[in-house]
Amino acid sequence: MQRYEEIKRRLAEGRSVREIASALRCSRRLVREIRDGVRVTHAIAASPDPLWMSQLDWPVIIHDLGLGHPLKFIWEEKAQTLTTYSNFWKQFYRKFPQCRDASVTARTFEPAERVEVDYAGEPIEWYEIKTGEIHKAYVFVSGLGFSQLLFAWAAQDMKSRNWIASHRRMYAYYGGVPHVTVPDCLRQGVVKCHLYDPDLNEDYAHMAAHFSTAIVPARVRKPKDKAIVEGLVKILGRYFRFRFRHSRFTSIAEINRALMVCLERINDQQHRRFGVSRRERFETIEKAALKALPTTEYDDGEWKEAKLHPDCFLAVEGDYYSAPHIHRHKTLRIKLTDNQVEIFLNLERLAVHPRCRMKTGQRIKIKEHFPPNSDAYYEATPQRLLSQSRFIHADLNALFVELFNEDVFAHIRRAMGLVSACTKEINLVGHELASVRIAAAIAAMRRYNRIRVPYFKDLLAQARKQSMNPQAERDIVRKPGNPMLRYVSGAALQTADEPSLSCTAAQENLPL
Repeated sequence: MQRYEEIKRRLAEGRSVREIASALRCSRRLVREIRDGVRVTHAIAASPDPLWMSQLDWPVIIHDLGLGHPLKFIWEEKAQTLTTYSNFWKQFYRKFPQCRDASVTARTFEPAERVEVDYAGEPIEWYEIKTGEIHKAYVFVSGLGFSQLLFAWAAQDMKSRNWIASHRRMYAYYGGVPHVTVPDCLRQGVVKCHLYDPDLNEDYAHMAAHFSTAIVPARVRKPKDKAIVEGLVKILGRYFRFRFRHSRFTSIAEINRALMVCLERINDQQHRRFGVSRRERFETIEKAALKALPTTEYDDGEWKEAKLHPDCFLAVEGDYYSAPHIHRHKTLRIKLTDNQVEIFLNLERLAVHPRCRMKTGQRIKIKEHFPPNSDAYYEATPQRLLSQSRFIHADLNALFVELFNEDVFAHIRRAMGLVSACTKEINLVGHELASVRIAAAIAAMRRYNRIRVPYFKDLLAQARKQSMNPQAERDIVRKPGNPMLRYVSGAALQTADEPSLSCTAAQENLPL
């Protein structure tokens, strides 16, 4: 505007076109246009369009731009042979000012003020050699607000366990903790979104308290709230795809090694706005301002809830773990760590199991968790029955071996009944006497080829009754002179040293 007014003033003074152009360092054409009234203002709107603009189909360009295609790609396809890209977008926005982006607010951050985290849009595929399956790895990306130092890590899924583990690796990579951590509103971090007071995931909040950082989620569908990490995701994705476009990955560890190569390249490259690399800006200014890492190791247990089924098992990630039967139908809390599974009721720890990662419905149980009837069922195995029979009697063990060799499943319940009857007999009379009766009963069953539990119990009961009358097998000795003696063939037994008496005489001598 000042140049335009100055040219108008000097023309009014009668100066020549050449003199004015030389003094003001502008073209003579511009001075002539202002003199002749072609250019009525300082803007270039009144200037005619360049010739190459008439060769383009502008409605098609506007349509493609509305579909979200970058303007540079449109230039490469339609106008690269006509003009440069800088001239193209200048003339485009002059002709269509309504397509210009809205105003942008520049954000500035203090050192160690914040870190923004997010998952990359497209997962990375890797090929499993043994099975031939194609899996996907999901990339966690973060960037510091001040230095924009980039970090990335790939995991097999985006579950809460890997989400928190990626944060731990991120803080260790930076060597400290920023004051604010800004995630997206994904379920692993935010349970319920709210503009002012969102509800955080319990495990995520516990991790934030351990590292002394504040979780401030971005607003829903507002990617500009974490524009730094959004830009870093784009930079990392483009460079990774270009650098390893001819590579095929066979494991997640191989993907992470490739990501580290990209991180070093991007972080060590000079930043156009900073004038130095991201890493240099981080090392010289921001690293010293970060909070120190906690001295204690973070307990990265993942908390879940599950209801204890009537069979005393609860389902956790494809496998089953037992808990005390008195808490059946209750909702229990489960803490999953790398090596074990802990089960809690309120603040009481009920059980600790080694963690199973087979995810095939394996049942991990503790014997004391089950009621007596379930315990008896689980103990009814051929190996346990054979082991019990060895301690009861050798004959019983030999009988079980014969039965199981004949048919295992057909004789399990029969063996259970024999063990139960023998155990009751041992508890009743002791092992020594019971062993004699058990051996006799087994011999009787073998003699008559009648291997039956009721018959075995009857034999033991019969032996028990005989033992209750200890004189049942003694010889009967009748003393002479007993008036209650019965006579055999009309005569009483006489001792050898006494004369025999007739029946009538003996009765006559009885006192009245």
